[in-house]
Amino acid sequence: MTWGSGVRAEAGQRIFCYGRDNKIAAGGSKSDFTYAAVTDGILPFDVEPLHVTAVDEWEQQLAKAGDLSPDLVDRIVGLHGDRAQRAIQAVSENRVKSYRDFIVVVGHEDEYVVEDDACSCKDAEYNLDSTDPEQLCWHAIAVRIARALDETDEHDMWYSDVRDFL
Repeated sequence: MTWGSGVRAEAGQRIFCYGRDNKIAAGGSKSDFTYAAVTDGILPFDVEPLHVTAVDEWEQQLAKAGDLSPDLVDRIVGLHGDRAQRAIQAVSENRVKSYRDFIVVVGHEDEYVVEDDACSCKDAEYNLDSTDPEQLCWHAIAVRIARALDETDEHDMWYSDVRDFL
């Protein structure tokens, strides 16, 4: 078993990330995790699994597949509807930008900052239940898709420094 950050699993092994409360974390941001373990499935102590959402499931399947198969597109669109279609289009057009401080999705009228599935757009603010992890705006869906496919447009600069120039 290997502990620490940046751990990698070999064939037949799984990576478990433990949160501050010793629950297995199936998704979330890097700051949610205190340590990670690579194991063949036997955990070093008793832990309580966190709830895995349908979003976490399709993101994991997408990362494993490495591309948007028709079945995965159907699953994502089935869960998120038109928002998923807009997200897929944004990823295909390379509009998910990763800066040192934020991930930004370039929309048709503005750029939107997405952090831990929370977005600065009006759809997220007014139309979605922020307590339901499966209700995401298309910007947050695009970030999940782009991260799973490693398709974010990387910028080695601070978004907060360049935002005023855009």
